[in-house]
Amino acid sequence: MRRMNMVLVGSVMLFFTATLATAADWAHWRGPEHNGISRETNLVDTWSLDGKNVIWKSDIGGRSAPIILNGRVFLNCRTHHDVNDPKDKINAREQVVCWDAKTGEELWKDEFNVFQTDIPSPRVGWASMAGDPETGNVFVHSVSGLFRCYSPKGKVLWETSLAEDFGKISGYGGRTQTPIVDENRVIVSFLQLNWGKTAVPPPRQTYYAFDKKTGKLLWTAAPGGKPFDTNFSVPIVTVIDGVRMMIAGNSDGGCYAMNARTGEKLWGFNMSKRGLNCSPVADGKLVYITHGEDNIDTVDFGRVQCIDGSKRGDITKTGSVWRVDGIKAGYSSVLVKDGILYVVADTGRMYAYDSKTGKELWTHNLGTVGKGSPIWADGKLYVMEVNGNIHILKPSREKCEELSHIQLQARVDKGLDEIYASPAIADGRIYFVTRDRTICIGDTAKKPDSGSVPALQAEKPKQEKIASIQLVPFEVAVTQGEKIDYEVLAYDANGQFIKKVDAKITPGKGLESAKVAGLSLTAPTDLKSPAAGTVSVKVGDATAVSRVRVFPPLPWKYDIEGFKGKQVPPTWVNAFLKLQPNEVDGTTALKASPGKGRPSATIWLGPSDMSQLAPKGYTVQADVFLKEQKRKLASMGVTVNRYNLILKGNSSKLAIQSWAPHKRMTKEVRFRSDPDVWYTLKLKVDIKDGHATVKGKVWPRKKTEPKEWTIEASDPHANMKGSPGLYLYRLADSYIDNIIVSEDK
Repeated sequence: MRRMNMVLVGSVMLFFTATLATAADWAHWRGPEHNGISRETNLVDTWSLDGKNVIWKSDIGGRSAPIILNGRVFLNCRTHHDVNDPKDKINAREQVVCWDAKTGEELWKDEFNVFQTDIPSPRVGWASMAGDPETGNVFVHSVSGLFRCYSPKGKVLWETSLAEDFGKISGYGGRTQTPIVDENRVIVSFLQLNWGKTAVPPPRQTYYAFDKKTGKLLWTAAPGGKPFDTNFSVPIVTVIDGVRMMIAGNSDGGCYAMNARTGEKLWGFNMSKRGLNCSPVADGKLVYITHGEDNIDTVDFGRVQCIDGSKRGDITKTGSVWRVDGIKAGYSSVLVKDGILYVVADTGRMYAYDSKTGKELWTHNLGTVGKGSPIWADGKLYVMEVNGNIHILKPSREKCEELSHIQLQARVDKGLDEIYASPAIADGRIYFVTRDRTICIGDTAKKPDSGSVPALQAEKPKQEKIASIQLVPFEVAVTQGEKIDYEVLAYDANGQFIKKVDAKITPGKGLESAKVAGLSLTAPTDLKSPAAGTVSVKVGDATAVSRVRVFPPLPWKYDIEGFKGKQVPPTWVNAFLKLQPNEVDGTTALKASPGKGRPSATIWLGPSDMSQLAPKGYTVQADVFLKEQKRKLASMGVTVNRYNLILKGNSSKLAIQSWAPHKRMTKEVRFRSDPDVWYTLKLKVDIKDGHATVKGKVWPRKKTEPKEWTIEASDPHANMKGSPGLYLYRLADSYIDNIIVSEDK
């Protein structure tokens, strides 16, 4: 029961064979070089929507950039259904769409629910997909935190739920990180509060590196500090001074470089008092990045920054090569080509700088709002602006010439179309995604010339001395008695893989009764409740630790008696400090109180896939107790299969819901919950033929459980899995006790 739902649990690792993208593919949102540069030639420089050089169009649009891999176009976006229509909103979902790149024929589509997030419909499908040229597989990071690997034909090969399994925090703004593929790894980042050492606030933006073929978690890295925002700066991979680096902007306002194979932090450069959204680009040892918020050391808003990426440590004071303050460029990523740095500001104006000195060369007006990032190909720039503008430009050091300018009207509404995505170029064709459409332009009479992708700089020779080790998998959730086979991977001081190492693992606190045989661990079989702990290994002076949660058969019962201080059950995700043991009404219960940040929170009690523990489904029950403060009552609830049953104290209602901003499927009934009274909540979900019937009960704890369900709701698009959970909306003090997760019979 690995939390990555791995298809190939015991697969042999593929050690760093270079995944060489071809220039005819566009598997990364900014192309094979991670920098917005295409080596294609013979591309068109004029077109018109209903005629010239349009090869195909689709009425499916979005806000993320498309990727193109092996003759297929992939896009993550929302479905067309109207969330403002009471009848149609039940069908509103997120989707992955695959087209034939040459013809625009829709080859397959996968629709899936949006759940447990405050992100609204217009921002669904934020993250671009990522492709793997080696396998042809593609990856999606949904706004709900689903992280999936698809085969080229649309089969889900593996999946993990980043929120339920690793504590991903979902913001309301929609900012969702685009994953990247590098060698044997697929890497995605998010703000998270998990369990154990990673449960302690503040949340940290953390990079999770998975084996791209199996979904096995290899390592995590959290190079930054306290976040100021959610962000969407996508990492790049480059080689500087002989070391393979992953570089990205962080939600704490800094830009960080990590070793691409181990996650080790190499340097950090602090820039802004808000999070960085733009992605960096690299040219040799120089790294370029921008932001549009407060600078840390001036009163100006925004900055264009050139960093010396060969330095180490905190290089905020020592790593600046040049900077230009006062340019608010907080969304569009920069592009550097032939000694010119192109910057699209938030105002829709594009700036050109000498990339070595920072001298301004010229400016060009694109419109009023800059969001999508520019692409360079065939001596031209392809640039999009939010208010429906698509430009094809011919730049030089002296000026910028306009070759084509198309402004798109909305297809389904009045006014202009909206554009947030960046263009993509592959095999002689240019692809534009707008809110209302996807467009492929090109000249089929011209023979495409894809050129070749230049290799990264050479890395330093591999050393034989072991500097660090990894214990893989880094984190798993397993059933009682399940066996975990580990691997110990050794690296040199520059992060190059040396070899696999034979060693003996040692279980830590919480896993004392686990059985060990070399690099295999069999989870304890004598558990009365779920347990969590670490496993460690040592090779020479190098040590590594992995994390394990073990879940015995249902039922799980938590009566909180004996809990003290800030203690919460060790396997619960996102619970630390949100719930604390406290005496109330003659018993010990978990108290939730108003505090800083958002009042809503979901606590996850188990793995995202409960099928091995409860093949017929499960039920969650809990006692809740509300206190009145400043004429307010909290809301509390329980969660099954990503559906919430919520006792809404302030509005005297009992509700079932899954996607709060639009109430895609929801039902409410009147129920008065008085303060200082214990109530029992009970929730179960029956699924038949893909349809869910969600049933909830509530009753005063002192009374007998009613036979009838208090509330029922239907969902024609059932959530087929999900972790049991607790829902909090902390407007006033509230308590929860006697939590039971039981198997349906």
